[in-house]
Amino acid sequence: MYLPVSVVVPLYNAERHIKDVTEAIFSQDYPAPLEIIVVNDGSRDRSLEIVKGLKDRGDLKIIDQPNQGAVTATNNGFKVAKYDIICSVDSDVVLQKDWLRKITEEFDDPAVGAVQGYYKTPHDVSFLAKMMGYDVEARYDGIASKYVTHVCTGNTAYRKSALDKAGLFDPAFKYGYDNDMSYRLQKAGYKLVFRKDALCDHYWKADIKGYLKQQYWSAYGRMQLVQKHKEKIAGDSVSGLRMILQVPLTLLFFILLISSIVLVIFRFPYNYSLLSAFTVLGIILLDRFIFAFSVLEKQKTFIALLLPFIHLLRNTVWCWAFIRWSAKLL
Repeated sequence: MYLPVSVVVPLYNAERHIKDVTEAIFSQDYPAPLEIIVVNDGSRDRSLEIVKGLKDRGDLKIIDQPNQGAVTATNNGFKVAKYDIICSVDSDVVLQKDWLRKITEEFDDPAVGAVQGYYKTPHDVSFLAKMMGYDVEARYDGIASKYVTHVCTGNTAYRKSALDKAGLFDPAFKYGYDNDMSYRLQKAGYKLVFRKDALCDHYWKADIKGYLKQQYWSAYGRMQLVQKHKEKIAGDSVSGLRMILQVPLTLLFFILLISSIVLVIFRFPYNYSLLSAFTVLGIILLDRFIFAFSVLEKQKTFIALLLPFIHLLRNTVWCWAFIRWSAKLL
């Protein structure tokens, strides 16, 4: 039986993709009632104008609010959703036609609280966007089980009664609110499902500055998560221990590197810090190149071999987020 569905799209400065995102939802091969709720979060571009031009396509509601962030925008959309299955779809995610049908099949099990699909990397994106997409694909490819410990809000459906029990997204999080919700749903007794054949195209931001800014706040959110959910210090099904260890290893590299420079300045006779620093760097790069070769094997493009160097930049930003977060606790 197909269940009626509400789809919430938080919107902020997404004029490039929002028409395709909305059209893809309306074009779902899905026989049950469907409503779309677009929450414009103070966009400064033509996003709102574009969405208003699509109102004749179907049951489309528009909430226009001052900029308050993705968490509040998503919560406000969830609050007015009228159906028992509520999907959250990002404004840069284009669903394939059978996404909704495959996702909702999992709700036949009353113990399932949320279901996520699979992010694909589109072909018509920039070099940098492909690298980011391949990175995420590889992480999801590593998930062997149907049942997971984390679902991401970008292409996920939630059971409304589960949200009533667990609560809406925590506005204390700028990033990591989807992890927090996932953990709370499981504590409330619900299962989370990863449906690998429910596909969507994810159009990543194509500039390195935007990527590193996103990674900074993602790492900062991870610190908040560990503070709230201490049992998740080793990560979850999407961000596991291998990824979590990137931060202490990179911090160790910088500590050893700075120590070696200080010892050189003071002409200390025995200085093994530089050798130790580059040994740690070698361990990081070895792990990242192993990861990159797994991406190369699937994607068949040598773009993958640049991932270790992007990850070094990412790791540095993660370390800075850790330092800033730690300083606030002092």
